[in-house]
Amino acid sequence: MQNANSYWQATANNTKKRPSLFGEQKTEVTIIGGGFSGLATSYFLNCLGIKTILIEQHSIGWGASGRNAGMLTTGFKKSTAVLSKKLGTDRAKELLKMSVDCIRLVDEVAKKEKIDCSLNYNGGLKLAYKSKHFDALRREHEFMLEKFNYQTEIIPPSDIEKEINSPIYAHGGLMDPHSYAFHPLNYAIGLGDAVERLGGIIYENSQVTSVNKFKDGYIVKTENGEIVSNGVVVATNGYTTTNTNKKLTKSIMPIKSHVITTEPLPKELSKRLIPHNRVSIDTKNFLYYFRMTEDYRLLFGGRVSFVKKDNSQNNPELYEVLRRNMVNVFPELKDTKVDYQWGGTTAFTFDFMPHLGKTEEGLFYMTGFCGHGAAMSTLLGKIIASSIAEKNQLDNVLGDLPLTKIPFHNQRGKILSLAENYLKVIDKIS
Repeated sequence: MQNANSYWQATANNTKKRPSLFGEQKTEVTIIGGGFSGLATSYFLNCLGIKTILIEQHSIGWGASGRNAGMLTTGFKKSTAVLSKKLGTDRAKELLKMSVDCIRLVDEVAKKEKIDCSLNYNGGLKLAYKSKHFDALRREHEFMLEKFNYQTEIIPPSDIEKEINSPIYAHGGLMDPHSYAFHPLNYAIGLGDAVERLGGIIYENSQVTSVNKFKDGYIVKTENGEIVSNGVVVATNGYTTTNTNKKLTKSIMPIKSHVITTEPLPKELSKRLIPHNRVSIDTKNFLYYFRMTEDYRLLFGGRVSFVKKDNSQNNPELYEVLRRNMVNVFPELKDTKVDYQWGGTTAFTFDFMPHLGKTEEGLFYMTGFCGHGAAMSTLLGKIIASSIAEKNQLDNVLGDLPLTKIPFHNQRGKILSLAENYLKVIDKIS
């Protein structure tokens, strides 16, 4: 995948170029991956006095951490009611608390380290695409309030225009005040700087070629160097390869997501479209997600296709579909210019849940964020750092979930094509 022609890249804070790995290095913990997960793990380990070397195959925040929509939203792919039925009330409550705590942790780290990443605290909207979807949102609201005393606000159809000015979202929605927005690439850049201030080492443009265990630790090799360490953390999510770990690779399904960002809109228009400037998603399987930026651009994203297309980063057909979707949501933008367009890769697991744990070889990992990595990754990095420092088991509900190999993984192109067609039909009939 090429560098992103992204709004985040165009408005990024200053960052330095870091060297590639050459020769042999030794450290306590090697971290593979320079996104939120790896950076957070390195940050919290160094806070605890444990030295780290982080290696990234491109540059800090190059992958999904610098390509997402900058939306820190609560919850998981599955609703809290579904999780409660599947895992039990206590575990569902723990997961709900985690989904709020992880956003607060991003805020705490950004403030402590003085990371300028444009945090705002206006809450998030989940918009009903159909009237029956609104009924499901109401049930979720009532369930979370009754079982966990978790406060959300139901927006009835009669009031939805106070939240969004769109002809396709007339059925109401759910507002969660705990969701935030931020500049994701600037957060990643700031985390990287904080790691180095604490004594951590970062190498860029250093792709892992192998990870091997020996009696006293691990050797992580790149084309031009190697790192010997007591422990290894794999934090590569949708960019995991068999060079890192075959089992992890076969346990996730990388899925592309694409984003466009308009030219700056008149302030009055931006306020009319999304009056309270909340981050927004809808209830479809092929969902739309969108928000306003600080300079009043509309950032609009979605999963146009599950199937990998050649050079999808620069595929005009994908972005034209995304633009048509945007105009369907906001007809007033039919003549608005798109200034930026880019794609990224997220990772889905078989159970549609994030996972953390240790492989048979003893490698720590966190993976399968299913579109919620911007919020959850910092917290999971902290949990893994604490486990390493205290030499204890990962006592966490996500760590208890078995990471299952995806059936017929070597036929994932066909599987994704079938899933895409199935979910599009469900969106039409549900």
